[in-house]
Amino acid sequence: MSYVKALIQRAVRAPVQPAWDGWLGRRDERSDTAASGTAPKPSGEPRRLSVPTGYFIAAGLLLASSVVGTFSTARDVNWRLAAPGNLWEPAMWYATSAAVILALLPLMRRAALLVRGGGGRWPLVVPAVLGLALAYVAAHIVGMFVLRQLAYAAAGWHWSISWAPAQIVYEARKDLFSFSALAAVFWLAERAAARPGAAPAAAQPEAPAELWLRDGRASILVDPAEIVAVTSAGNYVEYVLADGRVHLIRATLQAEEARLGRFGIARVHRTRLVNVKRIVALEWRPSGDFELRLDTGVLVAGSRRFREAVAFIDA
Repeated sequence: MSYVKALIQRAVRAPVQPAWDGWLGRRDERSDTAASGTAPKPSGEPRRLSVPTGYFIAAGLLLASSVVGTFSTARDVNWRLAAPGNLWEPAMWYATSAAVILALLPLMRRAALLVRGGGGRWPLVVPAVLGLALAYVAAHIVGMFVLRQLAYAAAGWHWSISWAPAQIVYEARKDLFSFSALAAVFWLAERAAARPGAAPAAAQPEAPAELWLRDGRASILVDPAEIVAVTSAGNYVEYVLADGRVHLIRATLQAEEARLGRFGIARVHRTRLVNVKRIVALEWRPSGDFELRLDTGVLVAGSRRFREAVAFIDA
């Protein structure tokens, strides 16, 4: 990997990726071609759960855990006191804990993204994940205890916070487990998974090895295998070929994505498509974004929102 990384660092940036391109548009736009019916995804193409689904699953697990824990704790308290107890206190304990955890879910998702895009950067990723875990433990303990004290005060009772080391260690152990479990939920939500019943790629019919581009008044026949990248340029798209030729045609990147998908040309950024068959190196960023090196020496930045286009490299 160090050799590949060195190659990437030495490569010269080509016109496919202008230096200012990365500063345009903080929010990448996911292609909705498949949803519109223009060019549905092949049955064997990888897919992943959405980020909202990850949050929904995490919230559901917290709700289920809180309900079960509330009734279990109330039963244990009643058994120990040999007298009927109350249900509101255990419910309040679990509710305050769950409320703080819900507010801290972005920390777990961030940890999952770091692990997912870690690649060969584990010396940096591991300390970062540990730092997020410790921040989660501290914020959960403090937030949970403060909310409980406010709840008791609102009920007219007094409750003192215990900062004994044994109590902190007890809470920290549970928090580290919940951090790991919820981070795993987000990691699974981000992980590409092949659809069941997918047909092998070799069984799919090959696309005709020709493509017509209308450049001004002329129509030009090109070999799709020679396409390096296709970049959005306002109301036009720019085709860059392996021999250095550039063709500017009037079209949208979304329309060209639908037309070129059968040739193995996929979107890796909101403004760019690349020929995935020309990828020779892939480097993940801690943020989950990535950088590609093509066989022409071109460096191309990719967004984590389109990581499924290069999921086959990690398979």
